[in-house]
Amino acid sequence: MYKPELKYKANGVPVISNKELDQIGERMAIDFDPSLLLDPHPVDIDRFIEKYLGLHLDYMYLSHCGVYLGTMVFQTTDHLPVYIPEKHRAEYAHVDAGTIIIDSSLEAEEQEHRYRFTAGHEGSHGILHTNYFLNSIGSENRDETGIYVRCRADFKKCRQNGILLPMSDDERVEQQANRLSAAILMPQNSVKLLFARNPYNRKATWIISAVNQMSAVFNVSAEAAFYRLKALEVIDDNTQFPL
Repeated sequence: MYKPELKYKANGVPVISNKELDQIGERMAIDFDPSLLLDPHPVDIDRFIEKYLGLHLDYMYLSHCGVYLGTMVFQTTDHLPVYIPEKHRAEYAHVDAGTIIIDSSLEAEEQEHRYRFTAGHEGSHGILHTNYFLNSIGSENRDETGIYVRCRADFKKCRQNGILLPMSDDERVEQQANRLSAAILMPQNSVKLLFARNPYNRKATWIISAVNQMSAVFNVSAEAAFYRLKALEVIDDNTQFPL
């Protein structure tokens, strides 16, 4: 397994650029599945997490309303809040360190794309952010028995009057996990190979065609494909989704 050498701030937040995250994601994905170099296709994200990263996947309802999509547990806990539909109430669950919990709602067939990105996101926390969360003293991430991060479905970068604000450390680690998840699921050179084989003539509908092809080839949502193409500067940064 490839283990990136990371630099950290004093509180454990990795000091890393988006391009470095792209390189790490690609390096890990291709180390896991070398055929991606010649044949762009979906990464087996479950196997990547369990066999490559050595983490454990489990499924529970993390809330009654789907506000949390996934949780990365860094330290064994007896107090992970979960929702029990049969009892119509929340309870605490015991979860071992090194476990990724995916909200059970994402096991539905129509949620496959969101499931895959969430699994990649939580796995990315495991790759990048152990130091940060083990140093965390926030009530959201620590209780008396263990440490975990619960990732919300509604994470957005903060803006004020249309201007992107500097990220807090919590926002930064979420952004990093999103970027690395995208880089694992859609390695940059696999994307380049895909479009080298299927060039677009840049007519008015080319972006829609490119996004749809990315979505189909890598088994990701159109939204994830769109933002990956923007991140790789294939699509102009001013272009907005939905198309």
